[in-house]
Amino acid sequence: MVPGLLLASAPLSSVNFFPNEPFSITAEAASAMRRPCDPDHPMLIVHIDTWNYADPAKIIETIPESIRPYCVFNISLSINWSSSEHRWLMVQDGYECAKSWLKTCSDMGVWCMVQPASGGQCHFPDYDNNYNIVDSPNKNRYVQHADDDYENTIYAEFFRDYPSFIGFNYSEQFWGFATADHPCTYQQRYQHFAHLLKLCNKYGGYLNINWCANRWSAALNPVAMLKTNTQWREACEKYGQNLQLEKKYTQGSFIEDVESEVLGMYLAGYCGNFGVRYDDTGWTDRSEDDEPLETKDQYRQITGLPIHAERMIMNGATIIDGPELVWNDDFGESWGGVKDSEGYTCRSWFTRDQYVNSTLNFFEKIVDGTFRIPTRQEVIDRTKYVVIQDVSSGSDHDKYSTYPTLFEGLYRMPGDGNLWDNTNLYKSTGRYPTIPTVYALYDSTAKTFKNQLKQSQLGSRWSSISAKQNEFNNEFSSEFRANCYAGRYNNTWVTYNNDKRGGNCGALLNLQYNTCDTLDVNFNAYGNAIVNEYSDHIDIYANNFDNKAQTTLVTDTFKVNGCKSQPIYTAKDTGRNQTKSEISESYSEGTYTLTVKHNGPVDIKINCAGTNTGRKTNVSKATIQKVTPPAFYTGTRQYEGEFLVLLGESGCGKSTLLNIIGGMEYSPLNCAIPALPT
Repeated sequence: MVPGLLLASAPLSSVNFFPNEPFSITAEAASAMRRPCDPDHPMLIVHIDTWNYADPAKIIETIPESIRPYCVFNISLSINWSSSEHRWLMVQDGYECAKSWLKTCSDMGVWCMVQPASGGQCHFPDYDNNYNIVDSPNKNRYVQHADDDYENTIYAEFFRDYPSFIGFNYSEQFWGFATADHPCTYQQRYQHFAHLLKLCNKYGGYLNINWCANRWSAALNPVAMLKTNTQWREACEKYGQNLQLEKKYTQGSFIEDVESEVLGMYLAGYCGNFGVRYDDTGWTDRSEDDEPLETKDQYRQITGLPIHAERMIMNGATIIDGPELVWNDDFGESWGGVKDSEGYTCRSWFTRDQYVNSTLNFFEKIVDGTFRIPTRQEVIDRTKYVVIQDVSSGSDHDKYSTYPTLFEGLYRMPGDGNLWDNTNLYKSTGRYPTIPTVYALYDSTAKTFKNQLKQSQLGSRWSSISAKQNEFNNEFSSEFRANCYAGRYNNTWVTYNNDKRGGNCGALLNLQYNTCDTLDVNFNAYGNAIVNEYSDHIDIYANNFDNKAQTTLVTDTFKVNGCKSQPIYTAKDTGRNQTKSEISESYSEGTYTLTVKHNGPVDIKINCAGTNTGRKTNVSKATIQKVTPPAFYTGTRQYEGEFLVLLGESGCGKSTLLNIIGGMEYSPLNCAIPALPT
């Protein structure tokens, strides 16, 4: 998981890519991002993780070429700090590890970023308000001068030296601050972030922050940081286009609160993009009495599809980050190595089926334009409501969190709680859009919300949950009957089984574009369907991939009512190692039924028409643009002993190669699988 023994290095070219170092880009060039990120340039962040003992080149090669240009490879220096020994266990030198792996990414021509931190613990130094190094394990390595653009730091070095580098990814910024070994406070971290935003603006890069919460972290949430840290707020106002904010599903609480505030930062104009980092750490099973359980037996990676689809297709998210637990969900190594045609033994990696058939398969649909990401203005127009968090007294939750009962009676799941008792990541309905909570409405676009509510007045505005429901029902008409999630934007429906116990559920959708009457969708466990309506046909992307029962077919049904003649369908399985689907059809008195037995992604097209007139016609097609590859890397090429190919049987014997650069003593050529840190 770290760069290996350095055997040789040499310049690729005598041409200096940065002839006038330090390389400088003016602040006015901020719109010229190295790698644009917007609805036309979506982003999948793929983790090359030190905890996975990764071989960067081989991880990159596992990603299909069709989506690789849209990927950003995150060099994740996952945290493993020994409080008793006061040192890093993995990796021991994050700076050298990052440089080594940046060379590999640059040499392979892919976009990349570096994740130096999880919580307050960080492999790279933070700087306080006077630009002095905050006392940390890194304090003796770096020198900082009183230069507020960070030009004399390692942060600028990465931008200058690696044309494929687009920025820094900070994970879980809600824990681990102000400790004996890592004394940086969260306010100091956000002062540091303010300078990083300015630096990212200078070089056309991004600061990516993902946020999750527990009951003690309200003073660190996105609203709180704008309220309490003037330096950070001013940086977001000046350089917000360089900020990527993500909702991270790690804590099993504050689910709707975090989503509301992350979406709010984007819609209010304080960040340029938002996204999702999803894995099983925030998942809770449900028991028969609907109480949350600590077990995660019911988790599958396909449970992330509803999250990704709703956030991107309905709310304008442009980023899928992860999954982060790569050894569980993304990549694996064929331990023992493989031999090439010349008899050399080398490490071999593969992508896991649940990653290919869930995350990658859906992202392919975004990249090929099957599903469209709306603009910020479109999301504001659809959402209609925004809550301005104007409370200035009381507890931290009073001052910074969302209104406690804001989501109750709308899309919060029945039986779930509020704030720290809100543990179910699913939504009961898509009739009501996600309600953003904001510090303020910064720009002219943000100020176009139809209903701008102050949080301090909500108690008097809604005397009861039913009063709130009545107001929202007047704004958002009912377009379906359902006991599962269903929601629509333009001609696209997102539907999924929101019963964690796997019971059957369904929805009767009133067709808006197709001239038939209704579409009846019925799901079994893990069922999802994203539906595109057109006047003469309906396209259905159905995906229920269960990697723990991969050969078992599960039945979903799709019934079109009000057909004037029998429709014709086509279907295609699009997964890898997918058990062949079994599809049957029937037709009677204008009702056409497709019974789909499948385990994985299926593309279905139903050519159908009815007699209805006056249907909607505002079909907006995606306009995905090609992502330009990074400039050619002309710096030092590095040959790493850790990634050697060896001739003979010793390639998987007792030979040992110690990692010199990153400082991790590990032999990937020894067949023993090392234990991962907890």
